Amino acid sequence: MGQLSGTYTPLVDPPFRHPRAGKIRRGCLVATGWLLAALGLLGCSPDLPPASSTPSTASPTATVPTATAPTASQPNPSPSTPAAVSFTWAARPDAFPGEDGASLTSVAAGPAGLLAVSAPDGGEGSPTRRLWRSADGLAWQLTSTTGLPDRVYISGLWGAGGQYWLRGHQPDSDDPGILYRSADGLAWHLSRSLGRSIQSLSVVDGCSASITGARDACPLFITGSRDVDGAIWRSADGGGSWARASVADATGWRGTQDAAPVEILGIVATSDELLAYGNGLANASDTSGYRQARFWRSADDGRTWARVPNAALFGELYVDDVIVGGNGDVIAVGQRVDESVAVALRSVDGGRTWTRSETAGDREQGGLAQVVIGGDGFVGLGFANPAAVDAFPVREFVWSSQDGASWVTGPAGELEGGVVDDAVRFGDRIVAVGRAWTTAATGTWKAPFGPAVWTLEP
Repeated sequence: MGQLSGTYTPLVDPPFRHPRAGKIRRGCLVATGWLLAALGLLGCSPDLPPASSTPSTASPTATVPTATAPTASQPNPSPSTPAAVSFTWAARPDAFPGEDGASLTSVAAGPAGLLAVSAPDGGEGSPTRRLWRSADGLAWQLTSTTGLPDRVYISGLWGAGGQYWLRGHQPDSDDPGILYRSADGLAWHLSRSLGRSIQSLSVVDGCSASITGARDACPLFITGSRDVDGAIWRSADGGGSWARASVADATGWRGTQDAAPVEILGIVATSDELLAYGNGLANASDTSGYRQARFWRSADDGRTWARVPNAALFGELYVDDVIVGGNGDVIAVGQRVDESVAVALRSVDGGRTWTRSETAGDREQGGLAQVVIGGDGFVGLGFANPAAVDAFPVREFVWSSQDGASWVTGPAGELEGGVVDDAVRFGDRIVAVGRAWTTAATGTWKAPFGPAVWTLEP
């Protein structure tokens, strides 16, 4: 399932995590912990309409007994009060015939519209090649593909550089995984084989999210881990060839049976340079704490990366997603490293320095896992009281912020009774995908459940 080579258990992760779509799930993960924050996308958005999706990493659950909880800093006051937002239904489970018991685990935007992966058991590693396609996020149809094996584990789906990307594995074989690319979501072509020790967590490009023209000139990146070390691969020819970038201070820790890998989740373009983000121990030689946020910057188009000096504030955040706003501010979201409580950081200098944003700080409202640019600021999604998928109440919260400095949650609304796995910006619309329970309203919290799509209009 895309695990790191060898047999060992990573040491220092938060107690609950919901693996976001577009990355490889590991068997010891809780199936639902938390979800996404929908608002702005990493890397570049596709040609038409401009949009992109950002995957994050999933980390096995484990803590070090001697670890102590970090001391939270005082939130920065915000001059604005965000307006609460909520999603509405676009398609209910019965809009995906033959998919009872399945979930849409990931969604990607590209030049031919939206693609979503359907997994029969709700996991990205399910042996399926069922891809659903939509021109608007409202009506969906099953896609017939060429170039993929008859049976394939799809463990990641992304939109970057004006193309679609997926990672496929052959079931019941030692196949380490292959990265495929497609210009239309129909015909797929091999981009590169992935070694057994490579954990690919996202495919992104290095263009600013504000670019509305063609994205195919953007440098492309695979981010993730190689063995236990953080790693980035770069392509300057649209995925035809790849070279490993030089990433400073990205060494993970490995013991006899345990490991604490450094995972690089994605890359965003700031106002002056590129910024990569992920999680790892504050220092690879110190295994007494939790894994926490790490950042790297590149001034040469992603060829070499220097780590942003560690700050005490990073010890409060297990980062899941990063986005650059229209004014150039960088927003990083996730959860507190020792508990499923929302944390957001903000940088006004391209990720060199950070301040903490104001959030509820309440376990009842869960965490933030993906952030997307909305019509008036930022939007996020989060799970409250992480639990197994079929444990209730399931409460999906919508977060919102006008400036990234202060966040509030709105009513769960139509998301209640559903589980969101991924979200993407598509033109002026935010599209969230996952699973929901079939009722006329928001769900009976009883089977059958199936794929569902929600939309947020500007």
